Amino acid sequence: MVHAYNQMYLNDAMMNLAEALDVAANVYKFNLDFFMHLFITSGIAAQFEVGNPRYVSGKSGTELVDVVVTKVYGSDSHKEVDTSYTPPTVEYWTGWVLAYYQWSSGKSFRDIQKIITVEELSKKYNPYHEMDEEKIVEYINSKAEHSDTVRRLQAYRKLYGLSQSELAKEAGINLRTLQQYEIGAKDINKAAASTVLSLSKVLKCRPEDLCKD
Repeated sequence: MVHAYNQMYLNDAMMNLAEALDVAANVYKFNLDFFMHLFITSGIAAQFEVGNPRYVSGKSGTELVDVVVTKVYGSDSHKEVDTSYTPPTVEYWTGWVLAYYQWSSGKSFRDIQKIITVEELSKKYNPYHEMDEEKIVEYINSKAEHSDTVRRLQAYRKLYGLSQSELAKEAGINLRTLQQYEIGAKDINKAAASTVLSLSKVLKCRPEDLCKD
C-alpha cells in the first residue's frame, strides 16, 4: 500500500493533529467539523496531506491551530494557550487516529469528511480508543464501502431521471424501503435477490452494479 507520505513523519503528524483538535475544541471552542472546515479552507490541510515537514513536524498542534485561524481570520484572532500537560481528551484521540487514517489511506481530509465527519469519528472513542489504530482504519474503510453502494443506487436512479417514487413503483418495491437504501439506513447488500433484480431491470444495469464488490 502506498501511504500519503514518509512514515518517519507519521508520529509527529499524529501528535500534532491530536493537539490541534484538542486546542481547537477546548481553547477556541470550535465545533470539530467547523475547525476541519477551517483547516481545509486555509490550505494547511493540503500541506499536511502530503507530509510537508513544515506542518506535520515543524509546528506543534497549538501552532498549527494558530496558523489556520490566522490565515482565515487574521492575526487578531490569536489566543494565548496554556501548554501545560492535560490528560488526553476525546478530541486528542480523534486527531491522533484521523492523522493515522489520512496517512494510511492517502485520502484527502475533504474526502475523509465525506465518509465520516470529525464529530462522528469522535463518537467512536468508545470502544476504539482501547484498540490498535488499524481497527479504526477497518471501520472507516467499511463505512466508505457502504457509502459507495448508496451512491451507486442514487447515481443510477438520477441517470435515468427517475424520482424515488417512480423507481419504487416501477420496481415494485416499497417507497420507504427504497429511501432507506438510498440514505444507508438499510444495507442493499442484504436485500432480497428479487429486490435487487427488480431495481437493476428498471435501472438497466447488472444486479452486482448496485451492490458492494
